[in-house]
Amino acid sequence: MMRTVSSWIDFINSGPGTNRLAEIYGADFVEDRRRAILNTLRRFGETYGFERNVIIVRVPGRVNLMGRHVDHRGGFVNPIVIPREVIMVAERREDSCIEIHNLEERFESGKFEIGEELPARKISSIDEWRRWTLENIERKPERERRSWINYVKSVCYLQNVYMDDGSYRKRLLGANIICYGDIPRSAGLSSSSALVVATYLTVSNLNDLEIPREKMVEYTGIGEWYVGTRGGWGDQAAMLFSKKGFVSHIGFFPFKISFIPFPTGVSIILCNSFVAASKMTGAQSIFNEKVSTYEFGFELMKKFNPELKRFEYLRDINPENFETVEIYRMIKSLPEKISRSELRSLLPEKEEWLNRLFKEHKEPKEGYDLRGVCLFGISECERSRKTELVLPGDVELFGRLMNVSHDADRVVKSGVKWHVRVSDEYLERLIRSEGEARLEFQSGYYGCGTGETDFLVDTALKVPGTLGASIVGAGLGGCVEILVDKNAVGKVVDFLVKEYYFDEDRQKNGIMLVSPVEGACLI
Repeated sequence: MMRTVSSWIDFINSGPGTNRLAEIYGADFVEDRRRAILNTLRRFGETYGFERNVIIVRVPGRVNLMGRHVDHRGGFVNPIVIPREVIMVAERREDSCIEIHNLEERFESGKFEIGEELPARKISSIDEWRRWTLENIERKPERERRSWINYVKSVCYLQNVYMDDGSYRKRLLGANIICYGDIPRSAGLSSSSALVVATYLTVSNLNDLEIPREKMVEYTGIGEWYVGTRGGWGDQAAMLFSKKGFVSHIGFFPFKISFIPFPTGVSIILCNSFVAASKMTGAQSIFNEKVSTYEFGFELMKKFNPELKRFEYLRDINPENFETVEIYRMIKSLPEKISRSELRSLLPEKEEWLNRLFKEHKEPKEGYDLRGVCLFGISECERSRKTELVLPGDVELFGRLMNVSHDADRVVKSGVKWHVRVSDEYLERLIRSEGEARLEFQSGYYGCGTGETDFLVDTALKVPGTLGASIVGAGLGGCVEILVDKNAVGKVVDFLVKEYYFDEDRQKNGIMLVSPVEGACLI
């Protein structure tokens, strides 16, 4: 819906506006969200005029309760979205430029033509887009690579969809945008993906494009590769489909979704470690390395286990298709670790594919941890698949599974360095158990945690009433999520303040009590 800025301000302050905000956020968050939206509207009015016709787009951050690092492997994710978000107030332009300003002055403004960085010829495949985005990032100077504007520029992928043999079938019109976001940055809550989704929703609505939400998930997920990250699109699906009061149970390849009522009697506490894990810096290489390790491991498992040839995704290695002990044998068929030269030797027919993946990250000094990453991915897919069955009826079991999942990213436990080594002896013990060693209780090792996130998890778990805790998002810092009995929330918060946050300011910025709100929408 489009209104003048002045009309929107009146509506947001009105009774019907209050009702609309309550539908989206729940009554507890109305006043906080009202202030954020009004501030963004007023800045637009001051910048462009209060009688300009605008739309308001809001896209929330996400918290994935189970299913980290596996959406791109075909696994399920089980997220909620939270009352922290990206808000865009925007008007349509008559040219193809996007001009964007951030409410926070420390973020530079930007102006660009939507299709200016695309090649003249339409990019016709996902592989071609992947190659081109990598080359495009390499061409940019360092300062430009780190700019938040790149996430907005990712909308050029949407323009590519409408290109036809080098000419624009439909040249997208641009927008004047005022943007505000209060999702903590580099905290594992997908502030960057929220910015991408908000941009795509803004541009598509101003251009009257009727894009199904399933297709929008794909466009925004692939479009985000523009900045150089190589993730899936679980975060984008969470933002676009989530419902207030529910946990989304989202699967991929093919896309499917169902909803789990959020359990009564429990709460989610988010705790920011204040360790930044910026995808625009060195963390990106590590994230891409782990994704590539999946690729290498699955390719070698298919080479060594012919029965896997008919399967496409790591998630297909599950107890519905194979005996659990057979899964452990498949993992044991992999080298525990492997170097790039060894990969080239074992996969000579894949030289071009290997070189493309190698270019996206630095080579790990100790080699790729094939077994650790693949055992984590396979077991996390099983945990995330079973969430739909476990969460509604057995919250305590779900909390235990959160703890197991966190151990895959753990680096410290009780002051001692932690690393799950998936050795021959380790796997032989699982194989000899004859299926008693259940897959969902094996953490494997992904290795994207920090000592600070481990400390927050372990501190929370010391308090009676804490059911489970784990790192949030891609890792290397950011937040942890704590599942806690509602009656114990105060005790957990007090203990965290005493042991980690120390003062009121750190507590205010570091601890958030959240509940599931509505997914992305126009107001």
